[in-house]
Amino acid sequence: MKKLSVLLVAAVVALGASAGVNFKTTHVMKSNKAINTEMTKVNPKAMKQQATTLRVVTEQPEGEVKTYERAGRYDYVSGGYLTVGAQPAKSRVEVVYGDNNQVWIKNILCGANTYFGTDSWVEGTIEDGMYIVVPLGQSVAYVADYDAEILLAWGNVTINADGYFALVTDPDVTEAVYEINGETLTLLGTEGPADGDGSVEEDYMGYGLTAYWSDDDSWTGFLEWNTVLTEAEPIVEPTVIYDIPEDCQTFLFSRNSGAVYQSWGWGASATDGKFTVAIAPNGDAYIQNPLWWYDSYNTWVKGTYDAETGLITIPTGQYLSWNSSYEYGIQLMWGFTEVYQDGEDEEGNPAYYINYGLDERTTEINFLLDGNSIYLLGSEGNAYAEFPENYNSVGMVGKWSDEEYINCTEFSNVDENGEVLPLGVILNLVPAVPADPTADEWYDCGDESGFSRFYFTLPTTDVDGNPIDREFLSYSIFVDNGNGAEMFTFPAEDYSFDLANDITEVPFSLYSSAVDFNNYYCYFYRTNEEGFEPLFTENIGIQVYYTVDGVKNASNIAWLYDIDTNVNELVAGKTVANVRYFNVAGQEMAQPQGMTIKVTTYTDGTTSAVKVVK
Repeated sequence: MKKLSVLLVAAVVALGASAGVNFKTTHVMKSNKAINTEMTKVNPKAMKQQATTLRVVTEQPEGEVKTYERAGRYDYVSGGYLTVGAQPAKSRVEVVYGDNNQVWIKNILCGANTYFGTDSWVEGTIEDGMYIVVPLGQSVAYVADYDAEILLAWGNVTINADGYFALVTDPDVTEAVYEINGETLTLLGTEGPADGDGSVEEDYMGYGLTAYWSDDDSWTGFLEWNTVLTEAEPIVEPTVIYDIPEDCQTFLFSRNSGAVYQSWGWGASATDGKFTVAIAPNGDAYIQNPLWWYDSYNTWVKGTYDAETGLITIPTGQYLSWNSSYEYGIQLMWGFTEVYQDGEDEEGNPAYYINYGLDERTTEINFLLDGNSIYLLGSEGNAYAEFPENYNSVGMVGKWSDEEYINCTEFSNVDENGEVLPLGVILNLVPAVPADPTADEWYDCGDESGFSRFYFTLPTTDVDGNPIDREFLSYSIFVDNGNGAEMFTFPAEDYSFDLANDITEVPFSLYSSAVDFNNYYCYFYRTNEEGFEPLFTENIGIQVYYTVDGVKNASNIAWLYDIDTNVNELVAGKTVANVRYFNVAGQEMAQPQGMTIKVTTYTDGTTSAVKVVK
């Protein structure tokens, strides 16, 4: 089992002809109850011997092309549990009608092509002028990392005694059949709920098209039923700008905005990261990743630049992304979010709700280049304000192109005097001395087999207050066991997920690769608990480096504990009498939780107190 696979109850679909089975009668007339009764386990290896795997076809075949809107339902199961389940299958499908009644269907299984990153075609034939028959077992994707194909199959979802969702394949079904009725193509023989919302298990009990992995016969997790394809006018793919002219002058900015965004519920926060502004000699202007929420797309929007005023004007409606399979994208627009109170919740607290919308009267977004700063004009909001004020905003928004729905706004924050702050400040990409980091907390795992964490804050500026690009940062950890500072080595054998070799300097690029290294803490597979060899007995600290154009400058070492006052509890030779925990309000707790004050009393009567986070 791997990738998207779940507990497999039965194996693959037989691809050879099944004697005595008339698909157009037997297959179509089966009831869901009868199907579940008739399904049995099959020997996947024996079934594979009958299979003829076709290579995935990614090039569009020749013939007349028609576009269809897909309607129906589909599930996507991952790890045995439905993560998308019972969703409307509302993507588009292209069908090529070739010579000799040949038919090719693009992306026949909803969702699979997007997940596997492959647009593919499967072949069928028109029979009796009434049906399109597609042999199962054809490839719908190839994944090079596993040297495995995704093969089209037929089956249904069940729930076993352990509560896992699994696929049962039907060895009698060797073809998928679409009935031709004017401008519609209807997939025959499928059953399942038409509009389940995922609230009950029955919502996921579909019977229809699915797919499995060719190398181990495990289910990919996709299942589609109740499919109807209706002929429609093709949507013209909009322009998305991925590249700009080579003669542009570019400026890299450190982002300093606020955002209200929708992700499993609404949230508000100050942003970080970077964005680029480019000015062409002819006065064209480009902004890359104008929305923090969509910076992973690395696409540009285009406007004009007025050199006399410093004004950049970007027309709204431009696309930051486009999904060719589902034919929708993200458009840059102008809009708002606002919080309002309506009654109380079950505990008697004020109940707050959020309104959001587009300002379609605003057709241009204006930025002002002023020295080393860029401002977003006309926006309102303050991500640093207290709730609910921080959820009120006016600014740039990301809009789904297929519906009037936004899922983020971005705006300029204000300072304590109400003055608008820059949206970004040009990053210092010349050799500079970084400001000092801060050493914040030490969390001891309290278990020989566990891990401890050292919390810190990395600088965002150099010593003169100019913004720096964190991607040029690295850091080293130092420990003091009474003999002065010693640089710590991260052993590759402990950090095998991240490291090929032992390192003493952690580059910024490791921050996002795993939880071992983050942008505000790192793991140590050692403990300071009594009875085990401590990582340090006096102090632990961090030093950062900023390396640009081969020039490497270092900050001072920031130590966690003040050596002069010696508040560190890890003093060699002392025996712990007891340990007590208190929250930040001074109330004693049985166990540490959240931000906790850990007070240690030693047998000599002395005490020490440290903050821990758990």
